[in-house]
Amino acid sequence: MTNGRSKSRGLIGAFSHRNFAIFAIGNFPSQCGVWAQRLAIGWLTWELTESGWWLGLMGFADLVPVVLLSPFAGYMADRFERITMARIIQFLNVSVTASLMITAYAGWLNIELLLLFAFITGMDHALFQPIRASLPPALVTREDLPAAIAFGGFTWNSARVVGPAIGAAILHFWGVNAVFLVNTILYFWFFAALWLVRVPPAPKHPASGLSIVGDIIAGYRYAASHPVIGPSLLILFGSSFLTRPLVELLPGFSSGIFGQGADGLAILTSAMGIGAVTAGITIAQRGRFDGLARVTTYAVLVGAIVLVVFTNTSHFEVAVVCMVFFGIQYSLVGTCIQSLVQAVAEETMRGRVMALYGLLWIGGAAIGSLVMGALSEVFGLSKPIAISGVVCLVVFMFAWRVKEPIEALIAKQQDRD
Repeated sequence: MTNGRSKSRGLIGAFSHRNFAIFAIGNFPSQCGVWAQRLAIGWLTWELTESGWWLGLMGFADLVPVVLLSPFAGYMADRFERITMARIIQFLNVSVTASLMITAYAGWLNIELLLLFAFITGMDHALFQPIRASLPPALVTREDLPAAIAFGGFTWNSARVVGPAIGAAILHFWGVNAVFLVNTILYFWFFAALWLVRVPPAPKHPASGLSIVGDIIAGYRYAASHPVIGPSLLILFGSSFLTRPLVELLPGFSSGIFGQGADGLAILTSAMGIGAVTAGITIAQRGRFDGLARVTTYAVLVGAIVLVVFTNTSHFEVAVVCMVFFGIQYSLVGTCIQSLVQAVAEETMRGRVMALYGLLWIGGAAIGSLVMGALSEVFGLSKPIAISGVVCLVVFMFAWRVKEPIEALIAKQQDRD
């Protein structure tokens, strides 16, 4: 791995590699389509039920497959040819999304079918995430790996806020069904791009002698005991559980709190997307691993402040500004921690470690969405999110305590590499 403190070529270096450029150009639009569709499902859920509980349940059904399937997906990423697996899973993604689109245009969608499609889509996403995250080292040289990893983190995390912004605009002008159509097209676009990527065969690693379950447990033990990966993933889970539910409940806030409807939802999610893109591109262009733990720490603090302010204002304009900073902090936390984890993970463990990353990042959001959705039925939308902001200060204090040891370990590894 290249020394992160040497002069970095940033994104220009990463995109100078044909395979990475094709992969990235296909991947980012597809990821945005995924999250645009999730927002559309959330909005349709609110229109059908006007229930915070159903919003939380839909978010849970969409994201909980990561909890169920990530361990096996990580094992596959470490044991099979990753590009082949990527093509197979992406074909399944196209098929499922096309089925949802056809069902919607035929007028057959109801809340139960919507819940089922959310769950199946989440299964595809869970299987693909560790494979997608493990591909960059095979697409670029060691010199450009930091920027490629950071851009991959930016893509995966920023799409979670850019996608809803795009989805809200499509929803506003053309309706829910158009979001499903656009997502199907973007999925097919990425599927085609994957067939143009040429990846050399991965070196064969000796068999561990363990069962599938044993291999999965070994990977998780490795991550938990690692002095960088373990604390970083703990921060990741805390931030996701406490902050992400705000996004799942945004349709309720826009309509029920601020009285803005779909127009307000488009503005809030667009503001979030602007913040996420700005932060993600900046951290990717930086192209270095050092200093990322410090950036993560301050981003967690910003997240806590945003939740408290957002839930205690009656001014829509203030809420819009809050969502800009929400997008910034959310993109930074996810991208920085993914970069830190990728910087130190052993190649033979990379798939399982990235599966655990996805499990905690998305699984934390799934559990948080379900909890906050249920609490909103009793206490309203604002109070549970406000309390989450206060509790998030505990995550900030932990991040503050471990940031210097993590920075020291990252610097030591870079010197060794």
